[in-house]
Amino acid sequence: MRLSVTHTETFTYDQPALGTIQVLRLTPRDFDGHYVCDWSVDVDADCRLDTKKDAFGNIVTSFSLPGPLETLTITARGEVETDNIHGIVRGTAEKVPTGVFLRPMTADKDAAATRLLIQAQPNTTPPALERMHALMGTLHTALPSLADDADDMSKGEGTDGRQKQEGASQSQSQESAAEPSPAAKRLAVQLADRNSFSAGDAAMILADAARHYGLPARLIEGYRLDGDKRERHLDQRDVWCEVLIDGLGWVGFGAMEKSCPSEESIRVAAGLDGPTVSAVRAGHYGTEPSCERQTVIALSRIGG
Repeated sequence: MRLSVTHTETFTYDQPALGTIQVLRLTPRDFDGHYVCDWSVDVDADCRLDTKKDAFGNIVTSFSLPGPLETLTITARGEVETDNIHGIVRGTAEKVPTGVFLRPMTADKDAAATRLLIQAQPNTTPPALERMHALMGTLHTALPSLADDADDMSKGEGTDGRQKQEGASQSQSQESAAEPSPAAKRLAVQLADRNSFSAGDAAMILADAARHYGLPARLIEGYRLDGDKRERHLDQRDVWCEVLIDGLGWVGFGAMEKSCPSEESIRVAAGLDGPTVSAVRAGHYGTEPSCERQTVIALSRIGG
């Protein structure tokens, strides 16, 4: 499948800023089943764009720009050819030891949710792949935006998105129609009480739960073409987590959609937590300018 992406970030300043410094993770890399055909990053101002790789191997574009600035637009666009690799990532350049991804990184606001997710798991020791699908399923059912889907999940519906990873005898433990555990109910209540909940929050909770079980886990930012379900994340990049599974390698898990990344996903940046995978990190200087940021992402399929 060939996917086309146009990602635009527009900054509008209430008062002209004296300048800005920005770090962008907007460029995907090649790996098995994921080939970048064409890609560019542009800024609508005269400045030098420096490109390098960070500690995690991500392609990073950075620039500084003097003011005065009233508006600034950054555009990343390109095409990526993808295969359905069932969430398994192979052929990437791994720059850091896997032990780094065992470090717990959950923010204080997510620590309680991570504990409840762990407590909601049965007191058994399933294979790592089975455990990750169980964690993903529990978290997905507890998500506040998916409360209307809970009945369908308990009936065993909505399973088409689950991928069967190569070499695994079973990629998903059988879902049960039994009443959710007390910990799972408390997790749903806690998440529902939040003012907001993003795909990044879900990925961070899932990654730290995996680390609790001794499984290296990292966050991934990218894009996912997923039909009407993408309405929950319009104008945002998708975020999921990858977990290192013996015999398979790094495998992606997306709790928001309850599925592994497919050929409809573009993988851009990997890291320990949100800041290390963020698409744009911007600093503005001057007389504390107030800045409005608008993100517009257009992702489409242009070939099978």
